[in-house]
Amino acid sequence: MGAKQKAEAKRELTAKRRQLTQVERRIAELDRLFKRIYEDNANGKLSDNRFQMLSDDYEQEQEELREKLLQLNEEINRQEEQAENIERFISKVHEYLDMDELTPAVLNDMVKAVYVHMPETSNGHREQQIDISYDLVGILPASLLNDLQNGETA
Repeated sequence: MGAKQKAEAKRELTAKRRQLTQVERRIAELDRLFKRIYEDNANGKLSDNRFQMLSDDYEQEQEELREKLLQLNEEINRQEEQAENIERFISKVHEYLDMDELTPAVLNDMVKAVYVHMPETSNGHREQQIDISYDLVGILPASLLNDLQNGETA
């Protein structure tokens, strides 16, 4: 599970950092363009109306890029924190690998919450979904849990 999560998180972080770099470059490029049109306007190469139109467009684009920059930084920080939480969770799991019996202390350490859904009856069978939210990582995807139950390595 850890290796699978790490690889996916690493790909996502790399992509977000690449986006962040592109946004930063574009903001710097817009600064240079703004200076250039200002100089062109001051030298009479660019009309005041044209300068104002270009200036407004560049400023609007820069504002949108700054917002995107903040958003990307928040997402990167959130993903890095999530990766750290996964590492801490895996360390916790290693502590309990050889246990024979589930104790209240282990349960309190590993499980954050248990959600029991309303029972459903279909084809004469009663089924009830139960979701376990683990400390640090939340609810694990059902596909991952099925892989682990079937003996596959994640």
